Amino acid sequence: MDRARGVIRAARHGLWYLLTARDSRVPWPRDRLRLVKWLVRVVVVLVTAILSPVAMITVNNAHPHVSPGLVLTLALAQVLPLPLVVRYPLLGWRIGFLAALFEPLARVSDMWGSWPWDPVQIPVFAVAFVVLGLRRGRAVLWWMWALMLVPLFLHVHTMDNRLGGTVLLTVVAALLDLVGGRLRAQRALVAETERTELEKARRAVLEEKARIARELHDVVAHHMSLIAVQAETARYRRDDVSAGAAEEFESISAQARSALTEMRRLLGVLRGGEAAMRAPQPALSDLDGLVAGLRRAGVRVELATVGLDRELPSPVQVCVYRVVQEALSNATRHAPGAPVTASVTVADGHVALRVRNGPGASVTTGGAGHGLIGMRERVALLGGDLTAGRDPDGGFTVAATLPTASPSLV
Repeated sequence: MDRARGVIRAARHGLWYLLTARDSRVPWPRDRLRLVKWLVRVVVVLVTAILSPVAMITVNNAHPHVSPGLVLTLALAQVLPLPLVVRYPLLGWRIGFLAALFEPLARVSDMWGSWPWDPVQIPVFAVAFVVLGLRRGRAVLWWMWALMLVPLFLHVHTMDNRLGGTVLLTVVAALLDLVGGRLRAQRALVAETERTELEKARRAVLEEKARIARELHDVVAHHMSLIAVQAETARYRRDDVSAGAAEEFESISAQARSALTEMRRLLGVLRGGEAAMRAPQPALSDLDGLVAGLRRAGVRVELATVGLDRELPSPVQVCVYRVVQEALSNATRHAPGAPVTASVTVADGHVALRVRNGPGASVTTGGAGHGLIGMRERVALLGGDLTAGRDPDGGFTVAATLPTASPSLV
């Protein structure tokens, strides 16, 4: 029952669109826009120039006793839809349909062999059939088919010609219906794929932010716990703690534990059920092991480090390690067989890292960019900057600079 109502509603809307809707201009194709515009315009001008004399001759022969003004009007009714139907197919079809419906009524001779459409009108109806049928859906297409049968049965008096015209229109409409259905299915698939990709990108960003928040939570929780423990045990570890100082230590401990509890309440949901996050976080000293693992896998990678003996905050070490890890992973995935160089330098209160790979031995399809998004998020959270881009020789470079003691850590 609901399906029948839907069909009736679609049919009603299709007829209403053909008869009363305001025509909308067909957009030009995006690819090679200028060439397509000029090509279509040249074709339309040539076809109009060729068929205009045909229309004048046809109308003059069919109406030999009417005034030249009426002949010109009837000819314009046939020619005018030609330049309109390309960009305004509904308007062009309406004018052509009215001309096909009423112009034969005034004919003296039947010069086209009981065929209801003049040669000038055939390209108009063909273009309108294709454009409107494919763009506006099944209901509009079959209403056009039904309305086009009206002049056929009104002005053609032999059953054979009526049957031939009906079969021709039906075959064309059925083919367009089939093609239109395939195109609509493809458009729906493309739209669904785009929505899926957007959702994947959004989810990847959220997951990366959650992972960064979890790691920062682990580091901050560790230091907040140390503050609370040191403040609580200060009176027992030192003999020179006065009563006033003991109260200050108790206040510090209480505030530290309160802040720790609030932070765990806000971020604890991000830690749910992931045992891997309980493992020790990587540090800059683990970079050698990372590179060694890649070498064992056959990757040609070189690592240069300067100043890693300096003490750096844990979040900075984790960030540098993860960025280098992700950049090396991208290099091995998107440029297999290419040599990779990595460098990490600690100097002047900043950490500078750079990972570059040469052009790969084979061309691989680029990813969605989630890794780069995650790296930028990591570096930005610590007050740094990251750049990534392709080199002139076909290689790829990732470079980042971040402070050794970012404002978020002091």
